[in-house]
Amino acid sequence: MPVLDPYFVQVETSELADLTRALELLDSRADLNHRYRKMLDESRQLLTADQIRLTQARGLAKRLMVLIKAAGPDFPGTLEHESREILRAGETKADDLVFRPEGT
Repeated sequence: MPVLDPYFVQVETSELADLTRALELLDSRADLNHRYRKMLDESRQLLTADQIRLTQARGLAKRLMVLIKAAGPDFPGTLEHESREILRAGETKADDLVFRPEGT
């Protein structure tokens, strides 16, 4: 089976719902500076499309990882259980996109 070039593989943004929810959570709850806020805004704008390239989805996943770190090591502890689960689901999806890119 040939390996597909991830630049040409499209991903439905609906499949990235866990990333979207985690980004929304960070937007509403994390204390981020203007540079991180810009990253967050650009990420959310990209997710308004119906489909994006797999490479873009991986970039979003990496941004989410950076934004979670930027929120601080204590950030998850400031969240109620449901919000921690949203963040955890986003991290899991990000890990899957970045570290386990099956099908490419």
